[in-house]
Amino acid sequence: MGGRAAGARALLALLGLALALGGGGATCPERELERREEEANVVLTGTVEEIMNVDPVHHTYSCKVRVWRYLKGKDIVTHEILLDGGNKVVIGGFGDPLICDNQVSTGDTRIFFVNPAPQYMWPAHRNELMLNSSLMRITLRNLEEVEHCVEGVEMCLSGEN
Repeated sequence: MGGRAAGARALLALLGLALALGGGGATCPERELERREEEANVVLTGTVEEIMNVDPVHHTYSCKVRVWRYLKGKDIVTHEILLDGGNKVVIGGFGDPLICDNQVSTGDTRIFFVNPAPQYMWPAHRNELMLNSSLMRITLRNLEEVEHCVEGVEMCLSGEN
C-alpha cells in the first residue's frame, strides 16, 4: 500500500508542476503593445458575428467580424477580403496556442491585431486576415494607447486587457 500512496503523491506533484508551468492559470507572456502594433499590418475594432471553420483537431477557428473602425492598415484590406458590402472580414487564427488571449464568442467586440493570411496558408485561408497577437478589450484607455502606438507617440504603454 505504501507504494501506491507514494505513486499517487508523485502523480499529484507532477500534475501540480504541469499546471504551474503550462496551463491552468499560468500567465501568458505578452509582447509589448508597441511591438504588437508594429508587427500587425492591420489594427481594427470589430464585433464577432459568426464563428466558422472550426478545426476539431487543432481547436482553431475563424470568425466573421463586423468592422467598426480601422486604426491602421485600411488600405491593406483589399476588395477580395471584404464581405457583405465591405464592412465585414474573416479573421482566422483563433485558438492558436502561440497567441495568449485568442478566444471569442459571438457578440464580442475587441481590438484585433491582424495580417493578411500568407500564401502558404492558401487556399484554406485565402482572403482572410490572421490574428497576429492577443485580442484587446475595448476601453477608452486601450483605444488611446493603441492610437498612440499607431501614431508613433512615445506614450505607447503596455496595453492592459
